[in-house]
Amino acid sequence: MESAERLLDGLNERQREAVRSTEGYVRVAAGAGSGKTRVLTLRYVYIAKMLGVPPEHILSVTFTNKAAWEMRKRIRTYMPDEDGGWILTFHSACHKILKQDIGKLSYPANFMVLDEEDQKSILQSIYDEHGLTLRDFSFKKVLDALEVYKARAPYVPFLTDPHRAVQAPCLPRADEHGSMDFIMREYLLRQRKNFYLDFNDLIQFVLYLLDNDAALREKWQNHFEYIQIDEFQDVAGDEYKLAKVLSEKHKNLFIVGDPDQTIYSWRGADVRFFLNFDKNFPNTQTVVLDTNYRSTPEILGASNSLIAHNVQRLPKRLRAVRPSGNKPCYFHARSRKEESEWIAAAIRGMHENGTPLADIAVLYRGNYMSRPIEEALVRQNLPYTVYGATAFYRRKEIKDALAYLRLLVFADDLSFLRVVNVPARGIGKTRLERLRGYAALHGGTLLDALRANAGDALFSSSKAAAFLEVLDEAKRYAAEHDIADTLDHILQTSGYTPYLMLCGNQERLDNLNELKGSVREYVDSAGEETDAETYLNGISLLSAADEQDADDLVKLMTVHTAKGLEFPCVFVCCLNEGMFPSRKIRSKEDMEEERRVAYVALTRAENELFLSDAEGFDAQARGELYSSRFLFNIDSGLLDAQGYRSKEFEQKSRRYIRETECAMGCCTLEEERTQTFAAGDRVRHPLLGAGTVLAVENGAYTVEFAGGKTRSVAVRSDILIPYYPPRDEKDGE
Repeated sequence: MESAERLLDGLNERQREAVRSTEGYVRVAAGAGSGKTRVLTLRYVYIAKMLGVPPEHILSVTFTNKAAWEMRKRIRTYMPDEDGGWILTFHSACHKILKQDIGKLSYPANFMVLDEEDQKSILQSIYDEHGLTLRDFSFKKVLDALEVYKARAPYVPFLTDPHRAVQAPCLPRADEHGSMDFIMREYLLRQRKNFYLDFNDLIQFVLYLLDNDAALREKWQNHFEYIQIDEFQDVAGDEYKLAKVLSEKHKNLFIVGDPDQTIYSWRGADVRFFLNFDKNFPNTQTVVLDTNYRSTPEILGASNSLIAHNVQRLPKRLRAVRPSGNKPCYFHARSRKEESEWIAAAIRGMHENGTPLADIAVLYRGNYMSRPIEEALVRQNLPYTVYGATAFYRRKEIKDALAYLRLLVFADDLSFLRVVNVPARGIGKTRLERLRGYAALHGGTLLDALRANAGDALFSSSKAAAFLEVLDEAKRYAAEHDIADTLDHILQTSGYTPYLMLCGNQERLDNLNELKGSVREYVDSAGEETDAETYLNGISLLSAADEQDADDLVKLMTVHTAKGLEFPCVFVCCLNEGMFPSRKIRSKEDMEEERRVAYVALTRAENELFLSDAEGFDAQARGELYSSRFLFNIDSGLLDAQGYRSKEFEQKSRRYIRETECAMGCCTLEEERTQTFAAGDRVRHPLLGAGTVLAVENGAYTVEFAGGKTRSVAVRSDILIPYYPPRDEKDGE
């Protein structure tokens, strides 16, 4: 057996402490680039090999499917025969639990998981049937309302009651045709009829089972002897509750996260889950990983300086292992166009000096900010990709192809409606209405209805019989072939591949071939678990964060998209008030999260970091631009400043920031009166004239006025005003 010391070889002392902390409640505050994935991997191996715990009794929760795959791959280097069956995301783990026990809720084990496009298809069918349009309610508005509803209402009995007697709770106006509640109720009815589950349902159904079935709760609490959760700072309330319930028996819960990177409050994450963990779980042991292996000392210096301005955090200062490099560069532009041109020119210069474009990322706070950057890159003839565009598995031809495969497995209405008339088979609106009416009257699916009505006169001129024969023949084919061959077979025999060829869209054909190749790769690498149902539900559980583009292109993305990634060279642009931080910030807590977003942006950089802002006006920022407070949060000595930011513009920016901070309650009345100017600012006194602030201390300014007289002036906001000297006057810089 491999020795513990050999297994832990290469870890620093705190990493070793974290790996060895196997019993009880353990909280690991892991700073950016501190090797937390290695710690999680080796702790899993340590528990399995040193403690002798069967891996199927270790639940290891990751944030994305990509992270789970990476962890399984690492574990196999230590345990080649281990498949990492319980190394999953929260949603995937719940899906696996439900596969075993959803029958207790009168659902079939082969229930189908909906993604967002599927949800929109359901809504479209509701709109079509009831004469509604997007002018009534956008799909996004309905889906957002559904998410809020499912987070608050005890709706699971409505979906699972076998006698269909339970009414949907909290929908008082459900009978009002065309109302939001009416649409939501229709959506729930379609879910119940077809045994659909969406992302929100996966966790809610498991929590409902655990809350209402004591034997089942004991079963899963006994099963998971050790639980470890990555990115715990990002868990939402239901995920927190699930971790708490599952760990109650053995009380071995190990969480890893960085409260300085909690940036998902808009989807339920609460930094207090991590910060107050020791108050809610007895005898919690806390380990701090603050040795950073990713970035240069100069990048970490700027990052530490920024995040130190937050109050809601565990004290932590990242320490660099790597040798010194260049200071982060800060460029101040006179306009948004100049900022974009500077970024593009800098990238051009780096590329000409040998830096691959794929090593360079441009990060911004909101998607709309990419436009001037894209235009500048085009002018410099620099290829780029914008992350967050249509993901591969959401493209129409991919959804169509997978719908054919899903129809074979699930025979569901959603897949049926997507492909029954693609390519055209003469099964249009009138015939579909006939099928819907038959299914409503006799029960069953639309596919069942088509089988019952295909011989009727109404369908005689359609290709309904041929379509059914294609499906039946594909079923027989699938019984003897793997899913890769089955997919190719049904796309050919259904006419879908020839249909795309006739359309002449080579990009769609290329995407279809890419899909076939990925399915073949899945079959070749997944071993025994290659059934179509497992594959299809795995695709449904994919998130946009799991899809990457490996081409040599400059990467443009929001900071939220970049979380968890790292790049040799990073540009963080649009560091202006109203842009980054966002104009939507309304409270001290919101501003702290916004600062954490900026901290995440800075800590993505390995070798080079570039920060930039601009003067002028911006429609999205709704007015004049001011430098971001996050630039002022960083000690100026830690940045290599380029461009020209006048004292006038700096003072206007500081004054604007102070006003907005006080409006949000970020400063006391005394602070409001005493922190208007900083050392170096030019001011004018009503009697003493123009001067320069030398120091600010104990509620007073020390100001040097004309003639060399130094005076200490008691601070009042109406005593000193900014002084903007003429351009030809020396301004002290």
